[in-house]
Amino acid sequence: MNRRWLYMLAAALLLSAAQAGAAPAWTELAADEQKVLAPYAERWDSLTPEQRERLQKGAQRWQAMTPEQRSQAQERFQHWREMSPEQQAQIRERYEQFRQLSPEEQERIRQRAQWFREQSPERREELRKRWEEMTPEQRSEVRERAQQRSEEAMPERRERMSRDRMEQRRDFGGGMGGRR
Repeated sequence: MNRRWLYMLAAALLLSAAQAGAAPAWTELAADEQKVLAPYAERWDSLTPEQRERLQKGAQRWQAMTPEQRSQAQERFQHWREMSPEQQAQIRERYEQFRQLSPEEQERIRQRAQWFREQSPERREELRKRWEEMTPEQRSEVRERAQQRSEEAMPERRERMSRDRMEQRRDFGGGMGGRR
């Protein structure tokens, strides 16, 4: 009898702990969160706690955005919805591959993408066309050369970053609350 009672007590404690850490019920959301999440109102309680938490965090990020950022996000989302499931799967796969890269390689790719975005529309189109006309071998060769240039520039970048950090420390009191 004691054992059964202990099991029931343990189950009750686990259930209450799980409920305490669970995502909020619809009525527990702030009014502005409910407004953003209104499309999910009717099925909110049927969502998993993980889905509710993810949606709540998304609503909080949305509220923190500027109107311009919101507009850009809506455009990206619309573009995403217009893609085929195969295109979406390909993008998810590429994103996962990107996440597996080293921070240095990710930064190199971000910088290269920023450089590309800064080009005129005509120049971007020209570069896209040239890339599409390349054979897979030529594309691989271009990637390898870019990787080599990146690795060769790495010591220079590290030195520049170190120099920048030293200047920041000097300018901001060594990062120690102003102590020198």
